[in-house]
Amino acid sequence: MIYYRTSRLRSRALRLLLAFLFVFASSHAQDDPPAVSLQPEVGQLLPVSSSVEAPTAIRIVSFNVHLATDLPLLIESIQQNSNLRRADLFLLQEIESYPAEGTSRTRKLAQALGFNYVYGPARPTENQGKPGTHGLAILSRYPLSEIQILLLPRLNLRYKSRQRIALAATADVAGRPLRVYNVHLDTRVNAAARIKQLTPVLEAASSDGGSAQVVGGDFNTNPFRWLWNTIPIFRSRQAKAVDAFMKEKGFQTSFAKEGPTSRKAFFPLRLDSLYTQGVRLLDYAIERSVKSSDHAPLWIEIAWPPGEAIVEESDR
Repeated sequence: MIYYRTSRLRSRALRLLLAFLFVFASSHAQDDPPAVSLQPEVGQLLPVSSSVEAPTAIRIVSFNVHLATDLPLLIESIQQNSNLRRADLFLLQEIESYPAEGTSRTRKLAQALGFNYVYGPARPTENQGKPGTHGLAILSRYPLSEIQILLLPRLNLRYKSRQRIALAATADVAGRPLRVYNVHLDTRVNAAARIKQLTPVLEAASSDGGSAQVVGGDFNTNPFRWLWNTIPIFRSRQAKAVDAFMKEKGFQTSFAKEGPTSRKAFFPLRLDSLYTQGVRLLDYAIERSVKSSDHAPLWIEIAWPPGEAIVEESDR
């Protein structure tokens, strides 16, 4: 009995130590400087037609693309997946843009897939001496308007403190608006701080007043409680806390019991999600077979035109 308890404590301590080393190893020693410009890049690549037939369903994907350094692999992984290539909108996190590459990675991806796009820079970055920006993107088969970059509260993480944003846009789906919000929250923060960082998005959604809205992205809902925003000391149900906060604000999700969205071998965590309001959910899934990033893409399909939202969580 004593041996079992000691082994269990050692195992828990080892997991926490590995989590700390993982976060530390993937970070930079210094904080990123604040962004000097937050002007979005917009590309209307598809012809605008006033006689577009209304679809019966819309598929929305959230995907942390891990900087999109290997664009051909990313494009191939989307085109070869039957569920992803049917998507109508993509919410992309961790995508970067470098003037030295000629065309932004978001535009190259949108051109390859045949989408309109908007790229929102969150902060400056650098790769092998080349200056660029790190941010979020939205790709859409439909025209995008009312584009907005929301500055989220900048939290002091002691190291690797970064400016976080949300990128919002309205997709005109055959004359009806669908408002989408793409978010990427901080890593080493506790549930209360995570909800604080997310609050401006919900305030914007409330003031927009639209009936059909989707909030998705990388919420970084790791299962740890952080000491000094540095050391994971014991478990915390951050994903459950964010789900409850979103539900309080009128947004539902079906991913609460669907398992991890990260693809880290030692840390299969549920970091990503999609939340809906004012729409009827038809289907959803996590595409864990897609290996072009350290996150798995997840998608939902909603009925169109908008109907009543599903209030009860699916039993699936």
